[in-house]
Amino acid sequence: MTTTSTHFSRVPISALPPDVAERIAAGEVIERPVSVVKELLENALDAGAREIRIEVRGGGLRLMRVTDDGYGIPADELERACARHSTSKIRRVEDLERLRTLGFRGEALASIAAVAEVNIVSRAIESEASGAEQPAASLTLRGSEVTGRGHKARLRGTTVTVRDLFYNVPARLKFMRSPRTESAHIEQVARRYAIGYPAVRFQLAQEEQIILQTSGSGDLATTLAELYSLPLLEVLDPLSASLDEGSEHAFRLHGYIGNRALAQNSRQHITVFVNGRWVHSRPLFDAVESGYRGLLPKGKHPLLVLHITLPPRDLDANVHPAKTEVKLMREAEISSAITKTIRAALERSPALPETLDFPGPGLVYQRHLPGIRRRGLHVAETTGHYSAQQAGPTSAELLASLRPLAQLQEAVILAEAPDGSLYLIDQHRAHERVIYEHLRRTYAGVQAEQQDEEHWPEAHLLLEPVVVELKRHEVDLFEQRLPMLRGMGLECERFGGRSFLVRSVPGNSEQLAGHLPELARMAAEDSNDWQDRLFIGLACRSALRRGRVLGLDEQRALLNALAQASAPAVCPHGSPIILHYSRSFLIDRFDW
Repeated sequence: MTTTSTHFSRVPISALPPDVAERIAAGEVIERPVSVVKELLENALDAGAREIRIEVRGGGLRLMRVTDDGYGIPADELERACARHSTSKIRRVEDLERLRTLGFRGEALASIAAVAEVNIVSRAIESEASGAEQPAASLTLRGSEVTGRGHKARLRGTTVTVRDLFYNVPARLKFMRSPRTESAHIEQVARRYAIGYPAVRFQLAQEEQIILQTSGSGDLATTLAELYSLPLLEVLDPLSASLDEGSEHAFRLHGYIGNRALAQNSRQHITVFVNGRWVHSRPLFDAVESGYRGLLPKGKHPLLVLHITLPPRDLDANVHPAKTEVKLMREAEISSAITKTIRAALERSPALPETLDFPGPGLVYQRHLPGIRRRGLHVAETTGHYSAQQAGPTSAELLASLRPLAQLQEAVILAEAPDGSLYLIDQHRAHERVIYEHLRRTYAGVQAEQQDEEHWPEAHLLLEPVVVELKRHEVDLFEQRLPMLRGMGLECERFGGRSFLVRSVPGNSEQLAGHLPELARMAAEDSNDWQDRLFIGLACRSALRRGRVLGLDEQRALLNALAQASAPAVCPHGSPIILHYSRSFLIDRFDW
């Protein structure tokens, strides 16, 4: 018997050389050109900038320049600002619980300088206050090494120019995408911060062409109009909620959500800020999605901007090197408030005549943002003419005020509002919403033991009982739910094997008889929302069908019933019920 041995050579543990450690650390913060722009934007905002200009060439790999009019950096602190873990934001560990700034780690400039050539020109606010004509200090670094110092003329603020990104990290450089793709990422982050800070004037130029520009008006709705060229009153609905006002753990939500006509195929236009910090938080995004799920067509996502404001001590931003992930102390309560606020807005939002595509190719790359007419909807010459804060009638008041005019194709009610605008209401979906809410209001959550014959709904006895057959795994659950189904007007009994006999249906809906096998399967689903899905099925199959002629009195009665619904704008499946042609739309189309 022979034994074999493998030669083993132990590599001793040693500290990394400083330049290697710096490049590795820089990679945690600076992943691509957009990471540089994000860090520099946050520094400018923390410095109190009221105007920020961004210039990009070659997708950012060739050049990125961010210029601001903030407080600036004193000349004797400029070099220190580029050293790792140098910051003016915190002094003690306890300061992390009181953060009111976007940056705080002291890594941004050091990380950028480790993998690029960086030139910083800054004039501090103190030099203006002293009245002395002091030039701005200039510092150049390449690969973390200082290669130049000097002075230049400029007003208060800071300009950071970054060239040759990743020149010394070829492994990172070869994974960069095309300049067009990298530029698109930069545009997206610039748009996010413009939305997050509407009081700051932003300008983004790519290859010497201005593609993004805001006025710094301080009004979020106006900023959205400038970025997306939107007619505000037509397509934006405000979001607002607060909890425990006055307490030390109070939080507030505010923002805007686009009308369902703006629904897009991707989530890229959903933007969430926590205390002014753009975040990518899975729990918060899940709460947002729960708010619009079922109210928009499947696969569609809204234009949404949501600001969450809460005490700094209730937020932990020190979770990820890029500071885009956060932990919230009251995460469950905030998530619940987000979902309810979004649902409340969309449930009352009628559809518009046409779907708007944004930002279109002509909008994204145009040099200026003039007032234009787009797809039949007015956009003002200056967005200041619009105010999304204007109070309008509630959905109930509006629907109750509509005057039915006629029935179109025996499927749609045409009605006129007091302001002269036109509303089209899908009669089947409207009736479906009314029935669904009645079922939910009356029977949701009611257990069999809470019901008695006195409170059972009126059931319609079928002339001929219907036999339904279920699959083996559905039988037991369906049999357990028979008392609850009886309480809803569905009288069922076991008929041997896997068969059940259905003797009655809710109300006077004989048309339900043909759908009983499908409804029985819904009632036998092994899911937590089986009852709600059954309500939707019952409502859909009981509602007025298209092709049913309605007199004016019947039309008016249906509109009044819809006015009492909590979500009159969408059917239980999430499809629109109401189509709104505003007076301005009619004026535009008829050129009145």
